Amino acid sequence: MTHVVMLVRRFALGVMLIIAAIAILLWSDPKRIGADKSVDASTQIAVVTYASIPVLEEGVKGFLAGLKDGGFADGQNCQIRIFNAENDRTTAALIAKEIVGDTYDLVGTISTPTLQAVAAANVETKMNHVFSLTTDPWGAGIGVSRDDPYDHPPYMTGYGSLQPVEALFKLALEANPKLQRVGVVWNPSEANSESSTLAARAACKKLNVELIEATVDTSSGVVDAVNSLISRSVEAVWSGGDSTVASARDAMISATSKAKIPLFTNMPNDIQQGALFSLGADYYQVAYEGGLLAARVLEGESPKQIPVENVVPKQLALNFQVLPTYSKNWTFGKDWATQAAMTIDRDGNLVVNEKTGSAEADNEEN
Repeated sequence: MTHVVMLVRRFALGVMLIIAAIAILLWSDPKRIGADKSVDASTQIAVVTYASIPVLEEGVKGFLAGLKDGGFADGQNCQIRIFNAENDRTTAALIAKEIVGDTYDLVGTISTPTLQAVAAANVETKMNHVFSLTTDPWGAGIGVSRDDPYDHPPYMTGYGSLQPVEALFKLALEANPKLQRVGVVWNPSEANSESSTLAARAACKKLNVELIEATVDTSSGVVDAVNSLISRSVEAVWSGGDSTVASARDAMISATSKAKIPLFTNMPNDIQQGALFSLGADYYQVAYEGGLLAARVLEGESPKQIPVENVVPKQLALNFQVLPTYSKNWTFGKDWATQAAMTIDRDGNLVVNEKTGSAEADNEEN
């Protein structure tokens, strides 16, 4: 019996020595050491968008591209997780709380509602936060001063994108000098939408155009709101920076097209859904700049030292395919085509003009 016990002990000792040797070899393997260091040093980034609409999808792509060009490529030296609130403010708030309660090195927000949600949840945590595709961060109630670009929470910075609303209405009058009544559907609970609508009111007053308004609180009410505007004899419908309304863009354009009333917007990509023309920021480029800014913060630059500035590389977009479906009162200016960054031709093809540059917004819009 004693002999058996001794054999068992020797066998067990041999197994333990083999396991220890394997462990030492694995631990000392250069490839494994490199992999562990990569994982340990991995930067954690959260990106939050508000809805699955073209402009915000382009924004996410631009932000990720900016991060990559700034030195942070997902799966290489960082891990990026993308969150989408799917046009629901409660969901946005829950996502924000989840993120600031985690160990992310930075959170990037795409849109005003996600900016506001993260800003509210991040007051105590003070996680580094870079925002982009936000029409008016100065009026979003997040502590960003309109008078001093350096006066903002020390852990937060980003770019605003005040839309060229007055410039767009001037184009509308150039396209149709007889234009007198323009309708708009907007959600008063969206700070970005309120900012755009206030700009439209001022522009219409200046240009002697009557602005007819209809408000909604969910995207399901957009079509009824559009039909109410049509019943009030509007001659066109304008849409600014409103995520709720943009979520129902296809249904909105279907209603306006049926009534032979054109839609013009501040979202250039809307021409791909049937808008007649648009003038707005190159939102991919705006978000790209935001991604570069986020990379600077991740490299150690303090958000406190980075001013919140207005960045609006403007794009004109035209839809030649739908133009003939409207009254002959509607025409495009002779030089519009050469100035346009993108067009839909008469056959419905998207044509991108690589030669057009981006210009800063007019001073009156800043």
